[in-house]
Amino acid sequence: MEVIWVLLLFFFCCTSFANASASNNVSSRPAIVNIGAIFTFNSTIGRVAKIAMEAAVEDVNSDSSVLKGTKLVLKMQDSNCSGFIGLVEALQFMETDTVAIIGPQSSVLAHVISHVANELQVPLLSFAATDPSLSLLQFPYFVRTTQNDLYQMNAVADLIDYYGWKEVIVIYIDDDYGRNGVAALGEGLAQKRCRISYKVGIPPLIRVNSDDIIDILVKVMPLESRIIVLHTNPDSGFMVFSIAKHLGMMDNGYVWIATDWLSSVLDSSPLSSLNMENMQGVLVLRQHTADSERKRDFFSRWNKLSGGSFGLSSYGLYAYDTVWLIAHAVNAFFDQGGIISFSNDSRLHDLEGGNLHLEAMSVFDGGKFLLNNILQSRLNGLTGPVEFNSDRSLIRPAYDVINILGTGFRGIGYWSNYSGLSVITPETLYMRPHNRSNQQLSPVIWPGDTIVKPRGWAFPNGGKQLKIGVPNRASFREFVTEVNATDGVKGLCIDVFTAAVKLLPYAVPFKFEPYGDGHQNPNYNELVNLITNATFDAVVGDIAIVTNRTRIVDFTQPYTDSGLIVVVPFKRLNSGGWSFLRPFTPQLWCVTGAFFLFVGAVVWILEHRQNSEFRGTPREQLVTIFWFSFSTLFFSHRQSTVTTLGRFVLLIWLFVVLIINSSYTASLTSILTVQQLYSPIKGIESLRASDKPIGYQVGSFAEHYLSEELHIAKSRLIPLRSPEEYATALERGPEKGGVAAVVDERPYVDHFLSSHCKFRTVGLEFTKSGWGFAFPRDSPLVADISIAILTLSENGDLQKIHDKWLTRSSCTLESTDELESSQLHFKSFRGLYLTCGMALFVAVFIYFVQIILQFRHLPAESDSTGESVLLSKRLQKFLSFVDEKEGQLTNKSKRTQTEISAYSEEMDDERKAKRRQGEQSLSGSANSANQQRGSIALPFAMNPFWWLLALSILSFGEFSNGASRPAVVNIGAIFTLGTINGQVSKIAMEAAVNDVNSDPSFLGGSKLNITVHDSNFSGFLSIIGGLQFMETDTVAIIGPQASVMAHVLSHVANELQVPLLSFTATDPTLSALQYPFFLQTSPSDAFQMTAIADIVTHYGWREVIAVYTDDDHGRNGISALGDKLAERRCRISYKAALPPDPGATQAEITDALVKVALMESRIIVVHTYSNSGLMVFDIAKHLRMIDTGYVWIATTWLSTVLDSKSPLSPNVGRSLQGVLTLRPHTPPSEKKKSFFSRWSQLSNGTIGLNPYGLYAYDTVWIIANAVKAFFEKGGTISFSNDSNLHNAVGGTLNLAAMTVFDGGKQLLDDILQTNMTGLTGPIRFNPDRSLIHPALDVINVIGSGFRQIGYWSNYSGLSVVPPETLYKKPPNRSSSNQQLFSVIWPGETTTKPRGWVFPDNGRQLRIGVPNRVSYQEFVSKVKGTDVVKGYCIDVFLAAINLLPYAVPHEFIPFGDGHKNPSYTELVSLITSNVFDAAIGDIAIVTNRTKIVDFTQPYIESGLTIVAPVRKRNSSAWAFLRPFTWTLWAVTALFFLLVGAVVWILEHRMNDEFRGPPKQQIVTILWFSFSTLFFAHRENTVSSLGRLVLIIWLFVVLIINSSYTASLTSILTVQKLSSPIKGMESLITSTNPIGFQVGSFAENYLIEELNIAKSRLIALGSPEEYATALERGRVSAIVDELPYVEVFLSKHCKFSAVGQVFTKSGWGFAFPRDSPLAVDLSTAILTLSENGDLQRIHDKWLTRKACTKDTEIASDRLHLRSFWGLFLICGVACFLALLVYFISTVKQFRRFSPVESEPSSHGSSRSRRLQTFLSFVDDKEETVSKNKRKSIDNVQDDKSRSGSKRRQMETSPD
Repeated sequence: MEVIWVLLLFFFCCTSFANASASNNVSSRPAIVNIGAIFTFNSTIGRVAKIAMEAAVEDVNSDSSVLKGTKLVLKMQDSNCSGFIGLVEALQFMETDTVAIIGPQSSVLAHVISHVANELQVPLLSFAATDPSLSLLQFPYFVRTTQNDLYQMNAVADLIDYYGWKEVIVIYIDDDYGRNGVAALGEGLAQKRCRISYKVGIPPLIRVNSDDIIDILVKVMPLESRIIVLHTNPDSGFMVFSIAKHLGMMDNGYVWIATDWLSSVLDSSPLSSLNMENMQGVLVLRQHTADSERKRDFFSRWNKLSGGSFGLSSYGLYAYDTVWLIAHAVNAFFDQGGIISFSNDSRLHDLEGGNLHLEAMSVFDGGKFLLNNILQSRLNGLTGPVEFNSDRSLIRPAYDVINILGTGFRGIGYWSNYSGLSVITPETLYMRPHNRSNQQLSPVIWPGDTIVKPRGWAFPNGGKQLKIGVPNRASFREFVTEVNATDGVKGLCIDVFTAAVKLLPYAVPFKFEPYGDGHQNPNYNELVNLITNATFDAVVGDIAIVTNRTRIVDFTQPYTDSGLIVVVPFKRLNSGGWSFLRPFTPQLWCVTGAFFLFVGAVVWILEHRQNSEFRGTPREQLVTIFWFSFSTLFFSHRQSTVTTLGRFVLLIWLFVVLIINSSYTASLTSILTVQQLYSPIKGIESLRASDKPIGYQVGSFAEHYLSEELHIAKSRLIPLRSPEEYATALERGPEKGGVAAVVDERPYVDHFLSSHCKFRTVGLEFTKSGWGFAFPRDSPLVADISIAILTLSENGDLQKIHDKWLTRSSCTLESTDELESSQLHFKSFRGLYLTCGMALFVAVFIYFVQIILQFRHLPAESDSTGESVLLSKRLQKFLSFVDEKEGQLTNKSKRTQTEISAYSEEMDDERKAKRRQGEQSLSGSANSANQQRGSIALPFAMNPFWWLLALSILSFGEFSNGASRPAVVNIGAIFTLGTINGQVSKIAMEAAVNDVNSDPSFLGGSKLNITVHDSNFSGFLSIIGGLQFMETDTVAIIGPQASVMAHVLSHVANELQVPLLSFTATDPTLSALQYPFFLQTSPSDAFQMTAIADIVTHYGWREVIAVYTDDDHGRNGISALGDKLAERRCRISYKAALPPDPGATQAEITDALVKVALMESRIIVVHTYSNSGLMVFDIAKHLRMIDTGYVWIATTWLSTVLDSKSPLSPNVGRSLQGVLTLRPHTPPSEKKKSFFSRWSQLSNGTIGLNPYGLYAYDTVWIIANAVKAFFEKGGTISFSNDSNLHNAVGGTLNLAAMTVFDGGKQLLDDILQTNMTGLTGPIRFNPDRSLIHPALDVINVIGSGFRQIGYWSNYSGLSVVPPETLYKKPPNRSSSNQQLFSVIWPGETTTKPRGWVFPDNGRQLRIGVPNRVSYQEFVSKVKGTDVVKGYCIDVFLAAINLLPYAVPHEFIPFGDGHKNPSYTELVSLITSNVFDAAIGDIAIVTNRTKIVDFTQPYIESGLTIVAPVRKRNSSAWAFLRPFTWTLWAVTALFFLLVGAVVWILEHRMNDEFRGPPKQQIVTILWFSFSTLFFAHRENTVSSLGRLVLIIWLFVVLIINSSYTASLTSILTVQKLSSPIKGMESLITSTNPIGFQVGSFAENYLIEELNIAKSRLIALGSPEEYATALERGRVSAIVDELPYVEVFLSKHCKFSAVGQVFTKSGWGFAFPRDSPLAVDLSTAILTLSENGDLQRIHDKWLTRKACTKDTEIASDRLHLRSFWGLFLICGVACFLALLVYFISTVKQFRRFSPVESEPSSHGSSRSRRLQTFLSFVDDKEETVSKNKRKSIDNVQDDKSRSGSKRRQMETSPD
């Protein structure tokens, strides 16, 4: 029994203990949990959210399982669109034990309240603050329970990219929400290679003025882009659409994309039909919420909840889910033992005693615990799964894409961060593999009720015309010029542009505006620069595409080839009366003539004693010498030589004569074949090496190139204005004030030489470029005009325009021939003459030795006369002995062979030698130059003023002042006194207040009183300090120090109308529109970031990395830097965000820098605060990032450290070596110098003075001067209650104690009208409230100090001259005028860092490369490897090496390696993202430029025709062609004349010229014409006859040589013929045509030239080309010029025929609008200008071409070439024989014996024939003798017969 009682007692105890435990657990949870909500009740989102949150609280409290008995109490406050009211309401929540706050609705207010939430550790959850800059680093207690605008902007960027647009205009609300959203859009677009071309802010006012909207849209209308993104609030947005409708901006061609502000209105409120009509075709994004049963149920409840007054938007769903999220987190908080408790904030203890009682606010002890529970919550809400990522963003962000139609809208698709654009719901795609390649949307009805996708940009019909600058040329007006007395322009360039514009599928209204005075050619660089400042919208003309211009504008593809070339004068050796002397120089003629005489004399000496032909009277012997010597020239000497020595000399001399004859003939052949031109300038290198003046065309880029690139002194460059001046200057030459050469572009030179044939070009073109049309950077017209130009080239119109303007009757071919032949000089035959001379000397020497030895053996004569007489007789005897004939000498002793040998040895000894000697000289020179700098000190003066009497006025209110001027004027200051700027500023401001108060008369007896509040790095304490000032009659506040707090306190200043002046809050987004009472009294960071962008551009870098503090100051500054870099075609490649000061830890900075080190860029901009900034450099030093190759640029925070903390400690100094930093520039002045001398006393030497101390001092004086002006205008200091704070009455905080400064607006106006000179220089404000003359010093950290390397000003950019000096000069921001002194870079080097390296991470550029089978010189894959090589590859690699940033890439061969791939397919793979680029021999043709962007061409190309050719044989009368008919006639006449003259001179004394008249006539003819062949045998004996004959034979030699040379020249030039003459004949024929596999030629021939495809034969290699042409399989091949040149270099049986009928080139292909295309174009131009492009070409494509025998082959002479000549000869022979036989027959009949014996008829004929042949064979002399003998016999017979008859008659019978 006892046991039972014990058990019962035990059970009772246990039960009691359990009940007690349960009771204790319930009591740990409070009955209620307070949560607050801040939003604007009377807004679209606010109305929906209020009902949704109330419903959610009701649902939570109705479900006891959620909070287990605890109830949520939601306290809602209406911020009424006011940042100040929102702040006050947030503070009020902090005294009511609120554990969480929902809201605020506005992103602007979220920035403000987050500081309060951070300090008091109350989670702040917003379902509508979508600003992407609300980061957890800056605001750890802020949680966004809706989609981040970062994702919405990515969705907009994807839409832009999906439709192929590249530029957008953004209209946004100018506050944190609008600005930061647009910044995110800009980054999203940049990733898609798109950009924001124009952005404009709408004032963030409650009531927007329609005039402001009209002004904005009027500015937007003339812009090119028609894609407009509207990121505003509903009121502003609807006004924009309404006004846009009236302005015609909702019509065809426009695209409007509205962010989700519009979808929230469409979902919530039924819009009027007018509003819907204004928005037809608009695309809108809406936050996507997944479909679910709960969501449908809530929609069903909504009408009841809202009373049907408005609809439910996605923001209502997110508001509902936010309440549930807090409820679940609170429940988890309680489940984990959390207790709701609050404690006092220790940092608020000092605030006790004030009217505001701010110390009443307390810290939520469980705030961090509750925050963690919120972030770890997972629930399914109305919006779908609610869960947070590690970055606190909601999972699975998605948007609906809707299209407004009629009175409603329809969904056209979805966007999600997972899969991009799709017509399938994101929930479905989440279950599939990740795939963003299949982007789809349903069709859209665009504005204007069209389904045709808008182009995205256009020139509006009613808009302004395109202002096109045109050079008003004074010379070469065929290219472009102004029509006299009109505004019209004309020329080749104008016609090309006009023709191109006509091909565009849209209208381009334009107006040509001539640039230049028409008296001289304008400067083309200046003309192009005018595009950058919007003076012109484009420039059309003969604009050369050169490197420096491509950096500031975009060019079309070139429409004509160009490049610099040298023009020189030359001596043209005309074939005049003495042109036969040209083969030899005068020196050679003289030496040759002398040697003829010398040899004649030597032979005479050797021969005259033994050879009777060399004897006679002295006159006869002299004539013989001349005759013999010169007759050897023609090998016609008749005198025989009998001596051994004479024959030896003659043999050598005749060999010399043979060489001379042959050389003369060869040289004359060269002269007649090739026009002989001479100039000492051979090309640009010889011109550069000389010191002669060089002409250039005024306005041409040649001046800059010659002086800057080739470093030719400007003193050598002579500007010339016209072709006439060219000709005059070249003709005069340097000696007469002219020039040695002219350097100009190829088109000008070609045109000049077509009418000035006295000049020629020398050398190669040393730049390769072209002419194009210039447009602003990224203008869409560039691509379209380029396509049109290619179309003009392909259809032949470009050539027709060229022929219209530039086809002229050019000079003869001889004047343009490129080859050159030189005269023969004496040095060419020096060895030959030396050999001949030695032979003559030896022969004469031996002869005289022999004569002397013979003479000495004669008996000596004895004579008593004197010795002198004896010598004279001896000499006479010797000369007589020498003159005697050898055979007439008697008693002569014979020399022995031994004596002869002895004398020979003696002669050899005397011939041994003289020694050589030389000298050398050296010279040198040196030059030096000095530079000077100057500075100007600006005096400071104070204007006197009169004391004014003040009238007493009545005032009202609690804070009214009865005196006209108060005794004290209170100003406040908010700074973090633990910082450098805080310490310096406090001292400077107190000094300024003392200086103001030291003059009682300045403020009329009033004193300034400054109160400094230490914010201690806390945004919350800054707010508290600002609020405290609002209860102490403060008229102005200086500060805050941080830009972050300037955003917050500006709301307070706006509300209470107290001017807020800050000299350290330099955030460029602190705009006057949003914060009218905020004023920056130092230069905004917008200027600092412009200076950094200019520095980056100055050094040629293109990408930078930004390391910045992740707060408003850092983010907005870097955003401004990004905008400025983008304007210069540069960009921020990577951003590394650091936690705000002082929260950045060493580990966090290390992590950030390790990521930076892996990036490719080495240009790092550090935009932080001093604490974190110095830590960055210290860690970077340990990571070896302060080393060679890196560039560090720090913003002004570093210069404050250098100024205030110098000298730096060794550790800090080492970590900053080589860093560049900026410092606000303050001009030197006496006042500034005086203040610097006071500083040590003011600061007690604790800290140095920096520029912000000067700005702090001046800011106090700005306020003092404004207060003075305020009083002088009758202003009184009074304050009144703020009606907006009436609801704040009653709370412990007593926030209603804050009052409004009644004179705030007037004081602000007085501040803005400040005009004074302070320590920082002149102080005035521009209309945009920025200070005048913003300028910065550029500083280089070296050792433990620094040195200044230059200045930057917004007026003139970078300079080594102080800005205040430049302000007195016209502004000049040209690139050539941007200067800085040398820099010591990290790593202690003066060599400018490259700026980038190949990164260790990051995706490589996928570059498609054609895997060619043929023509592998251009590009090919190395067998067995993935390596590619070739000409194109080398050009690409050389180009990317010139880029100022890294381009990591990999080459991917495209093609199977068995045949050439299709290049069109290769290029199209870029559009499908298979390749990021295509590199190779890719022709720039129209269809390809429509889908990709090409670089400027790196080699000229175009289609040309290759055809087989046959040599054209010479005609039958070709032998007559060397001479004209006139020359033939004159030559024949002179032959007869010379024959007659010689006959006259010889016939009286020369038997060979005597005889019957007929014989003498024959002799004359025979003699004269036989001299043509030097075959005359008649001797001439008279001196005159020999003289005439010598001269005539010389003439005959010249005639023979000239004929030979001319005929050689005629036969040297190849004569080729082909039935295919060009493209026209090929089109009209039906013959098959070959083309290269993979080439665009096939498509061009079919599509453009309409050639039947059946005629086209695909060929795969050069060998197939040759085979097909030889066998006749094709009649011709059409291929690109580079291939043809390589083919013809190896196959000389074929030739190119006709002109190149498309003009294009090869380039590298990139995606549309890729910046690489622009940068590589600039690099290619640089390669061309520095000669590397030509060197690469020569490396790969210079081959040993066909031999000279095949290129310039002499035709073998065939019988048909001379059959006419043989015909003449044959006819002559026939006639001669005919005459001969006739005369012979006559003789035979006359003299043959008559047969006396009868015989048969046959035998008689036979004997008769034999007799005739025997008669013919008899010698004429024998026949004559027989004839005479026969006559004598007959006469004898007759005599005997007569005598016999007489005897018979006389004899008797």
